[in-house]
Amino acid sequence: MRKNGFTLIELLAVIVILAIIALIAVPIIIDIIEDSKTEALKRSAENYLKAVELAIAKENLNGEFNPNSCSITSGITTCGDKTLNVTVDGELPKSGTITLSNGIIEKTSSTKLAYKSGTLTYDSNGKLTIESSKKELIAEGERINETTSGVAINVDNKLVYYVPVGSSEATVYGYYGNIDYSSSFNLIGKTPQTSGDIEIASKLKINDEIYDVTSISYYAFSEPVMGGATNITSITIPSSITSIGSSAFQGCTNLSSITIPSSVTSIGASAFYGCSNLSSVTIPESVTSIGSSAFSGTPWLASKTKSTNGLWIMNNILLDGSAATGDLAIPDGVTSIDDGAFSSNINITSVTIPSSVTSIGENAFGNCTSLSSITIPSSVISIGNYAFSYSSSLSSITIPSSVTNMGEMVFGGWTSSQVINVYWNKSEGKPINWDENWKGHSMLWPSYAIVHCPDGDIIE
Repeated sequence: MRKNGFTLIELLAVIVILAIIALIAVPIIIDIIEDSKTEALKRSAENYLKAVELAIAKENLNGEFNPNSCSITSGITTCGDKTLNVTVDGELPKSGTITLSNGIIEKTSSTKLAYKSGTLTYDSNGKLTIESSKKELIAEGERINETTSGVAINVDNKLVYYVPVGSSEATVYGYYGNIDYSSSFNLIGKTPQTSGDIEIASKLKINDEIYDVTSISYYAFSEPVMGGATNITSITIPSSITSIGSSAFQGCTNLSSITIPSSVTSIGASAFYGCSNLSSVTIPESVTSIGSSAFSGTPWLASKTKSTNGLWIMNNILLDGSAATGDLAIPDGVTSIDDGAFSSNINITSVTIPSSVTSIGENAFGNCTSLSSITIPSSVISIGNYAFSYSSSLSSITIPSSVTNMGEMVFGGWTSSQVINVYWNKSEGKPINWDENWKGHSMLWPSYAIVHCPDGDIIE
């Protein structure tokens, strides 16, 4: 006679059957969910692109407006010299580029929209699709230099990767042809030989060791005397890169577009200076530092929108104020004033800096000869080299106690009729992190300004 209930063997059989069903059903359910997400993302993108075309058509009603491309940065759409008001039901792309022809979006792979969950582009059939994630590129090549400082690897006569001794990270250089790498990288007077479509590897393999490629060196694809690698047509930067060095791509005149991955946090001075065909640039929100003249001489910068105050602001960095005039109030939310942002602007007369700003870059207001008044808030903690040098119309300036770092020759060229109000006592001396020549340099850029301290003046 059978007892009520299941035997152990029967229970195990049921568990096995349920497990098999789960193995079959769960992936199917996950696929359905992923497909639904993908379709929703595509709908958002389609709605957004239609809204862009509509916004361009509306602008055309006010006069001819026929941009060749648009860029999206931090969710803001800029086409030609205008910032478009684009609103849609659904998610807006965080960054990306759009190519256009007569106000109509071209359904090609050059149109890319980056969302949190993926990047959409057009396939060869003109249909929106999620860009497939590429297999990680690992570089291997010929060992061309090994010294006590590090090792260099030449990959296909296109790129040179360098790993310092004791480091787990590699830096990338362009290939410079017949260079003697036996002792050092002496690239002066040598033209970069790198050409064509370049893809930088995310990892470098030396013997059995793997190194992350994290930076693009200064002058990597350029050279201060001979110029840039003019035959480079495209550069693919991997998501392992965190910094792009000064003048890295300076003078690469055939480079027409660049997409900077969200891993990058800093772009050096003059990084893309003089790239005369660079019309499309995607900069992610991760970038918090952009050096002076990083995009000077590019069509992309020339087409960037200037606000009503004549400012170009990106990722809360005030990058360019060369078009500003008169009495200027920098918008709240700006966190830093970039190197050279207002340098030699003779049209601004007064500047009010908001309490969101924490740093003023090198030469930020240098040679602003009509600037007669500036207010520095107590949020500012650092002021860069030469920041107010030769700004001859400033009768006085007040440095708040929050400024703990001061560069060199900040007030170079100031005369004895100008006054610098500081918070520290004459008897105690300057703060430790103020440069020894913070005011000026007796031989290079002398400064005769009076320093007014709470306990008396310093007069030279």
